[in-house]
Amino acid sequence: MKYLALLTALLMSGMVFSEQKPLQDISQLVWKNRIILILSAKDGSDDEQVFEKYDDQIKDRDVVWFILKDDQVVTNYLEKLSSEFSSRTKNSFLIESGSVLLIGKDGGIKARAKKLNLDAIFQEIDSMPMRRQEMESNS
Repeated sequence: MKYLALLTALLMSGMVFSEQKPLQDISQLVWKNRIILILSAKDGSDDEQVFEKYDDQIKDRDVVWFILKDDQVVTNYLEKLSSEFSSRTKNSFLIESGSVLLIGKDGGIKARAKKLNLDAIFQEIDSMPMRRQEMESNS
């Protein structure tokens, strides 16, 4: 009987995850993640490789990144994106082609840049009070 209850609970949790709505807007990530947003002026493949190289540091800092290319979005976000995600994001932020935005967990824009420099972004993140608290609690 105990196993039946456990099995039922596992199946129900699977249903909840499978019915999760696609990400409509970056605001849904507020207080969960820091966001790096790039409006790609080119194919963006170099940026993707840079993100892959720094994967551990990105995960450690709770960063979700999005590269917006025309109608395509490349990201490390693991869930599904809505079909309107790209257009909503472009309309929500004043971002020029080729620009990079760092958005904090509070949803505010913390930095703007003309090109991706993850070392500078990590320094900016690590100077934030919330990040300092996270590092202290992980020590």
